[in-house]
Amino acid sequence: MPARTNSKSRSRSRGRTKSASQSKAVASTQKNGSSKARKSRSISPPNIVDDSMSVRVSRRIQDKIQRELSTSISSDHSPGDMVRKSLKITETKVEKVEKKPFNSPAKEVHSEPIAFGGAVGGAALTIFLPLVVYALVIACDKSNGCRHDRIPFIPKRWQQYFDVKIFGVVLGWYVFQAMLALIPLGPVVKGQVLRDGRRLNYRCNGLLALLVTVCVFALLYFLKYDMSYVYQHWLQFVTASIFLSFVLAVFLYVKALNAPAKDHAPESTGSMFNDFFMGLELNPRIGNLDLKFFFELRPGLIGWMLIDWSLCASQMRADGSVHPALFLVTLFQTIYVLDALKNESSILTTMDITTEGFGFMLAFGDLAWVPCLYSLQAYYIYTYPQHAVSNPYALGAICLLEIIGLVIFRGANSQKDQFRNNPNNPAVAHLKTIPTATGKKLLVSGYWGLCRRPNYFGDLLMATAWSLTCGFVHLLPYFYPIHFFILLSHRQMRDEAYCKQKYGAAWEKYCHAVPCRLIPYIF
Repeated sequence: MPARTNSKSRSRSRGRTKSASQSKAVASTQKNGSSKARKSRSISPPNIVDDSMSVRVSRRIQDKIQRELSTSISSDHSPGDMVRKSLKITETKVEKVEKKPFNSPAKEVHSEPIAFGGAVGGAALTIFLPLVVYALVIACDKSNGCRHDRIPFIPKRWQQYFDVKIFGVVLGWYVFQAMLALIPLGPVVKGQVLRDGRRLNYRCNGLLALLVTVCVFALLYFLKYDMSYVYQHWLQFVTASIFLSFVLAVFLYVKALNAPAKDHAPESTGSMFNDFFMGLELNPRIGNLDLKFFFELRPGLIGWMLIDWSLCASQMRADGSVHPALFLVTLFQTIYVLDALKNESSILTTMDITTEGFGFMLAFGDLAWVPCLYSLQAYYIYTYPQHAVSNPYALGAICLLEIIGLVIFRGANSQKDQFRNNPNNPAVAHLKTIPTATGKKLLVSGYWGLCRRPNYFGDLLMATAWSLTCGFVHLLPYFYPIHFFILLSHRQMRDEAYCKQKYGAAWEKYCHAVPCRLIPYIF
């Protein structure tokens, strides 16, 4: 890093200056005898970090030089070799003394490539991503036919986008889920070790929150509440979600500016646009509520599931039955959400929690992208049931693909989580590994011998199964697996760059042992 490199260069420069003076002192000692040698030893070296430490280090080195010079006449090494050898030790010791502690106020400068194009990319994506959500939602509206080959009709009246009541409903949903997350029930799990040695505590009561939410939904259904309310006001719900994700991102950035440097994310750069997008603070908290852990799993993920359920409930009331494809995609996505909340502690070992800050990228993804676009298949089938798959054999094949993807996804994540928490666990102790200089080991067998990101591969198979239920009349329902492949490929490359920097030669050996990146035997 430039700042740290300049500091070390100055240290070496001082070391060379000191070395020259010590060489002169040695030459004087040889000519004038032991009395002047004692005098030269009394001279204190320049102040490095701590005066007393510098004096002790200098005296020990000069004593060693004198002892080696006294025996140099009868050895094969010249006095100059002895001096250079000793001064090399001096330079090494100076570097070790001058190494700055972690909580130094100096800001680290990142020399490695910055994700998503840095400040320019972060600013562009902050504008572009909400437009993508609006475009897909409007294009798949019933009036536009979910066509990708023409410009959709865009609503002109602002009331079609904004409703104060909808904002209140969405905000109330976030507060309701936050209250459930703070209930002192469920295990408390320790997170990964942070750079300063701390391990944060996380309350894992996701299943409890899901159970309470399902009970409330069932109560509303039996009380005859309008289950098509979300569908009828969908564009307004999308606007509320996008707006509140911006509010959350601004709050997180302002909060992070007042946080100590040790709480900042490793990927923070000091650039406002980049840090706003990627996140400046690693683990922002309000009291006992870890904001990143909460928003990663609760309001967006559970909200996505309830959107699917509301569509099924609305169709059941209107038609007396639910389309098989709609039922199937709702079942698939409900299992996905249930699996995520059942194993929510496993997210503590992922890059989202351990490395990335909490900024607009995750805030928008959690609150807007997930509930608004991951429900696109159910929304499409509800709107265009005539285009969805109804053949039982085709639906059976889709079920098989979903099961294979789920087994790989859950198996790979569980294997990784077990190994990271306890490598001696009997479930993973037999797996082959590659040791690294950091003391950690890299898995090269089991699921992690298939490809470098088997969990991403399983996730991609499930995403494809969800879209296949929509049939092949329109392309837009396949936006999710297409974008997911691009997203996971980019994420995998970011993981690769991080791991290569962290593990060095061991990572290259791992890549040779597991050549496929994302899809076994293909890519």
